[in-house]
Amino acid sequence: MSNSAGSPRSSGGGEADPFGGDDVMPIEKQRRAHQFLTQETRYHIIQAVLGHPKYLATLDELEYLVPKNRSTIREHLDRLTEKRVMAKYKYRGDEAEHNDPQEFWGFTSYGISLLDEYSYLRYVPVLRALQENLYLTEKIERHQDAPRPELPEAVSDPLKIPEIDDETEAIIDNALAARERDGGRLFDAPPIEPDENVETKDGADRPLDELF
Repeated sequence: MSNSAGSPRSSGGGEADPFGGDDVMPIEKQRRAHQFLTQETRYHIIQAVLGHPKYLATLDELEYLVPKNRSTIREHLDRLTEKRVMAKYKYRGDEAEHNDPQEFWGFTSYGISLLDEYSYLRYVPVLRALQENLYLTEKIERHQDAPRPELPEAVSDPLKIPEIDDETEAIIDNALAARERDGGRLFDAPPIEPDENVETKDGADRPLDELF
């Protein structure tokens, strides 16, 4: 059986809120959290992991899925870890092959709660379908198929896709068609098309309406 190297901590247990202490108004915490999550690179990382069929992604997979360089992705993974949205999980089982990865990035229970609060989880079926229909290199396929540590139920259960209804199926079909029209881009799913005349500067925050 696979094991994780220490479960990531949630925001409970007396820990300070990662987006402000007791002296910060709730609305300010919400503003900070929204601004943090919608920063472009972090947003792409979140989408990549939400859509991952195994709920955990390696750094190589993220480099393949996220349109940023490796050092930038690592920097933002560190920021997501600092805010306890994500954590590094380690596989300690004996089912891995010699070249299989052993370190994976996934959400914490606090991260899942935060994403649920901002309605990110409702896009999991669409993001999952986009990844399942994405061309993968042999290396990325090997990483995706590698054995992984078990996630806490508080993390894995919300990421399981329920039965797809007709409305969700139509959204998925539209998302796949839009990606094909846009030349295979994984992100910026419909229904709202990005404005081609607007350029997002590096490090800028992107509104949810543009991204979803």
